[in-house]
Amino acid sequence: MLFLYLAIRGLDLEYVWESIKTIDFWWFIPGILSYFAGVLVRAQRWSILLKGKKRQTALQLLPSICIGYLGNNVFPARAGEFLRAYHLKEKQEIPFATSLASIIVERIFDGLVMVIFILIGLPAFLGQLENGSLTGLLNWILIGGSVLFCIAFVVVLISAIFPQKAKKVFDFIFLHILPRKAHDKYHAVLNRFFDGLDALKSPLQILHVFTLTIIVWLFETGLYWSVQQAFHFDLPFSHLLLLNGALNILSSIPSAPGYIGVFDAPGISILSAMGVASESAAAYILTLHAALWLPITIVGFVFFFKEGLQWSKIKPKTNE
Repeated sequence: MLFLYLAIRGLDLEYVWESIKTIDFWWFIPGILSYFAGVLVRAQRWSILLKGKKRQTALQLLPSICIGYLGNNVFPARAGEFLRAYHLKEKQEIPFATSLASIIVERIFDGLVMVIFILIGLPAFLGQLENGSLTGLLNWILIGGSVLFCIAFVVVLISAIFPQKAKKVFDFIFLHILPRKAHDKYHAVLNRFFDGLDALKSPLQILHVFTLTIIVWLFETGLYWSVQQAFHFDLPFSHLLLLNGALNILSSIPSAPGYIGVFDAPGISILSAMGVASESAAAYILTLHAALWLPITIVGFVFFFKEGLQWSKIKPKTNE
């Protein structure tokens, strides 16, 4: 909330509200459809990562995906990732650790594509950028994101290709920390976790997952573009790729529910540097955030209750 306050401090909030009231809401229809098309592609991607565990179609995985979004949007620290793995375990009998490993792989691919999006949009953007501090922020996001996600990708890839050697490294680290009575449970969880990395053993599957990841984020950028049309902005699509990439790398940091603040403040700063008036930038980012948050949260709630889940009973049981 502090970041959100800092983002709108000093702005003419009346003008921000007037900007929101004048938008063309019809543009939200193609944007939200594009967003949910991306959600379906996410489900297809997850089915590939889980291939061989228990045959799952994209439609079978869709409830878990949407429930995961719900968790991220209403709980802090990206708790939806655990909620998604829990739901899959309860409904599809896939071990929690296996599901969680596949979700971690997803996030690594997401991060790599976000870095690519920033690289695509950065050259043209820097040509018109005069804000030195923002240049530094973008450079840190790009460098930090590149290093973090590339290292993570290499680590999980090596772990998938050489599981026995990787397990020895994990054993060296954790068996010295955990009490002896927990060793059997640790090995069971570790084996299930490595099962979730199996898709990375095939170069063809890696390419397939990477291609689907690009499609996912292009669909989501379609919502950014549609909201832009509703506000009658005319930013190049490459700028929207950069905006999407930067905001999602920042949002990958565990934070408040729905990424409040960590999404809005940088978004307003980046749009302002692109030549959009600060109040208009704030109106766009707040509206975009609502469009990203509200529809999928509603759908997540629908699936949550349709699937018969109860908040009081949600406890990831990795030992079962």
